[in-house]
Amino acid sequence: MPSSVSFLQAASAKISAIPAPLQLLLVEDENKTLSYSLAMDAAYSLASSPSPPSMQCRGCGFSEHSCCRCCKVAMLVARWNDQNNQGQQQNIRKNETDMPFPLWCYQEGTKNSNDDESSRERDQSALNQIQIKYVNSIEDVIRYLTYSPSLPQHLVPLEGIFLLGLGDLISLESAGIMELTNILSILSDTGFVLDKLRSDIGSSISLPSTTLVATLNQQIYSSLPQTVYKRLGYTVASTVQSNSSNSNATTCELVFEDSSSRNSFTFTKNDDDEIVWSV
Repeated sequence: MPSSVSFLQAASAKISAIPAPLQLLLVEDENKTLSYSLAMDAAYSLASSPSPPSMQCRGCGFSEHSCCRCCKVAMLVARWNDQNNQGQQQNIRKNETDMPFPLWCYQEGTKNSNDDESSRERDQSALNQIQIKYVNSIEDVIRYLTYSPSLPQHLVPLEGIFLLGLGDLISLESAGIMELTNILSILSDTGFVLDKLRSDIGSSISLPSTTLVATLNQQIYSSLPQTVYKRLGYTVASTVQSNSSNSNATTCELVFEDSSSRNSFTFTKNDDDEIVWSV
């Protein structure tokens, strides 16, 4: 089984002088596999973490069968848009390659040498509490973020919102950068509202803030002024894969771009589709 804390959560906590909510812009690797895998691992960690009694089931109707399906985490996955066909209808890819298959992530030293393939199976009860929604446009993203706090209580993503491939919906024109700034602002505001809802439901229980993660391709991230994400409270990290590798593994880095000492954490991508990390 994976660690109860994900790599993104552990690394972010390590560089923070004071405890802070995970509000992260993750710059994607070229084929998105590393960045998507780390984001999905963080989402799974949130979904599999125990909830206080007042938040264990919020009326999904499945709790009597011990398989609660209340939404803990919303994962919005952008479909790929061909930005080069300007003036033409966008070419939207709608098949199994929309989202890279996630690699199995675990903390170094937590895997038993006797573990087999069955040990990599994710807990279905946790997966049931992750709502995956494909989005085709910026309007789809705004619509969801705007209405998510007012959804039926069992569908509100109280633990976190993940926007995967957000940069694929943004053009490089100045209007596109304004759209991105607007989206990040709305995401931050939505997180604030969800925090209030969590506080109301949890009453006097001290709860961590809602996790917010968005992934951007390098080109879109480079066009975004640093003052934007800093003003909105986002940390920036990127996944870097080394060109040198041995026969069994490739060395990679999770680099926090905007930290004062440019903190980085090395992790390993094994050939058997695993990510092994240590903080």
